[in-house]
Amino acid sequence: MAKHDTAQIREAITEALKQTSVREEFERFGASVDGGKMLRGRLVLRVGSSNGTADPSLSRLAAAVELLHGASLLHDDVVDGGTERRHAPALWVSEGTRAAVLIGDLMLSVALTLVEKAGAQHLSVLMRALREMCDSEAEQEFSRNAHLDSWEDCVRIARHKTGSLFGFAAVCAAGTDTALAEALQRAGRDLGTAYQLADDMLDAQADPTVAGKSLGTDAATGKLTAVGASAVEGIDPAIVIAGFLDSAEANLADWPEVQARWRDYVNTMIQPLIDQFTSVQTLTAGTAAAAR
Repeated sequence: MAKHDTAQIREAITEALKQTSVREEFERFGASVDGGKMLRGRLVLRVGSSNGTADPSLSRLAAAVELLHGASLLHDDVVDGGTERRHAPALWVSEGTRAAVLIGDLMLSVALTLVEKAGAQHLSVLMRALREMCDSEAEQEFSRNAHLDSWEDCVRIARHKTGSLFGFAAVCAAGTDTALAEALQRAGRDLGTAYQLADDMLDAQADPTVAGKSLGTDAATGKLTAVGASAVEGIDPAIVIAGFLDSAEANLADWPEVQARWRDYVNTMIQPLIDQFTSVQTLTAGTAAAAR
């Protein structure tokens, strides 16, 4: 099932990119364009199939979500100076900064087109998600060593930076049921917040081969990190993360079939990654506490 999901998303991405002026160049960009775990796109497919949403629509929306996420990573690596992504050199390293910025912009525009084709009703949710993503990144960049200094700030930024796009992905799985769309958006935001907090813990991992990307860039650039904030305030991130996962599933109690698909998706795709990411917590928390 997982291989089928990713193949379906890659096929939709390839078809969309064939319509662009640099269609012959995308093959060499590899994983930067259609690689990674595709967690957000697979959320669309896994949960969306439980409520009768047409497969062509789901594939386009899943591809759009992954293109949006991929574009944000291309830009993030330029901003943060990350040199590795998805077990390969970051695109700005292999192709240059201009290529990374321009390809990221193009991926964003293609994603917007896919969302419009799949259903214009999703655009307003997407615009809000994009604004929150960009605003949280800008806040982290320009508010270093200023007012960002608490665990509460970490949670809020995680919710905006990652919860917003997971929330949009979840909405895409709702079909035309507006009540379900609202519940899925809340669930997606909680899930994305949990995932980002866990990923923040991974950023303190000493071995980048575990993650397949550059690590430690947040701390190196002076950004607030969940590791440091949780250690200072005596908070166990694992408990907070588990609470967000429980809250996400609880939002779907009125839709048992959807909730069952959600639970299966989380248990098979998200929870193992969170367990892996937070396994560095004891070591990093102890290091941060010693530095107080």
